[in-house]
Amino acid sequence: MNEVIVLEAEKLLKRIEKLGRFESKYTVFPCKEAASIVDGLNSLVESLPDLRNVNSRGELVDSELKRRLVAEASRIEQRLSGRHYDFDTVIDIHGIPRKDIEELRPWLELNRDDAFESIERLFKTNDVESYELQLPLDVPSIRRRAQENAEDDIHRYHTTLGEMLKQLTEVGDFYSDIRAVPTEKDRSYFCPLTNTLALGIPNIYYLNEDGSLGIRERELIRLYGHEGMGHGLNSMLSESDGLHYFLRKSSAVNESTLESVAQFYERVIFGDVKDSPETQRKLDIGHKFEEIYQDAQDGNRLFDYGARLGQYAISLLGNKDLDYETRVRLLSEVSLDPNFPLGFLEYHKDSFDTQGNPNYNLVSELKYCAQPVKRALGEFEKRGISYEGEGRSLIDKAFLKGFWTPDGFVDNARLISEGK
Repeated sequence: MNEVIVLEAEKLLKRIEKLGRFESKYTVFPCKEAASIVDGLNSLVESLPDLRNVNSRGELVDSELKRRLVAEASRIEQRLSGRHYDFDTVIDIHGIPRKDIEELRPWLELNRDDAFESIERLFKTNDVESYELQLPLDVPSIRRRAQENAEDDIHRYHTTLGEMLKQLTEVGDFYSDIRAVPTEKDRSYFCPLTNTLALGIPNIYYLNEDGSLGIRERELIRLYGHEGMGHGLNSMLSESDGLHYFLRKSSAVNESTLESVAQFYERVIFGDVKDSPETQRKLDIGHKFEEIYQDAQDGNRLFDYGARLGQYAISLLGNKDLDYETRVRLLSEVSLDPNFPLGFLEYHKDSFDTQGNPNYNLVSELKYCAQPVKRALGEFEKRGISYEGEGRSLIDKAFLKGFWTPDGFVDNARLISEGK
């Protein structure tokens, strides 16, 4: 590891951040400065070694830094070129492993029958007696009630789950530095600039047919796992001491890893609450948690299938060699609903540029199919380290400290599991 190169990289990354702040304020892009940064990035890339097998922390820093610099240079060069964003370019910008895209179809084929069985089981075991209506937040009285409920519920959940995490893992100490608030936005999020976890009122609450408010405890718990443990703790630990600058600042090329981590903690938190009757009592869900937990398990199976089916459909849009009929046939072979193939393709019939490339934002959704966490867990399992006790704290710190590319994330996990 060459400290001089690492420090030069830090300077260039800070200049990239300055580009973003400038464009955010003035809505123009300083092309000359950007071109100068690309020259600097490419020069540093040439100075770093090509490492296929990483066996030390120094080699890990070199290999990950090179991946980061190559990605940043490619992203800015694409912006400066004025070219169309084709499918492969978007995949590279977001660091999405192609092997994870290629595995979507086999996974769907393997799990389709189980998904059908889950649907039937849910229908037979759940008597849905009424509709859960979307909150009309434009009605002042309902908006006020929802805000008051959210303030109380979010405070109780944040405090209680924080106490639970402190008992389970060393990284739980960082949870108290996160501020949790309700938001009226449809999508919940974590803001790293203010360390704020914003939980969407429309996600958590619904209106019953009699006008009363209902709460989706399962969704609130899931959001604390995804946004709070996944994104929130990832940001808090990455800003702590001991990491190089490029590992403390996230970028597009890290996004697929970040989402894989967040999805992992969605599942973890349900297991944690299941194993803690005291937490269930404090959240006032002990009497119905078994139902919440089972609903989450069945729901997760169907959500996973639906998400991967959508991702597979996006990958088909990115293949210019496929005509409309072929895409319909391929989707029909793995869909759960016979209306999905035509519905999806017709909905996105205008989501292409003049060169036939699918919409940038649509392709970027494939970041959710990345599986670096699965591969990293495999590295720990090879060495007999399980996700419990001291092993859990070790794995949590490996997963939540640093913003890594998928390959760097797995290499880091392997070295940590080897005690390096």
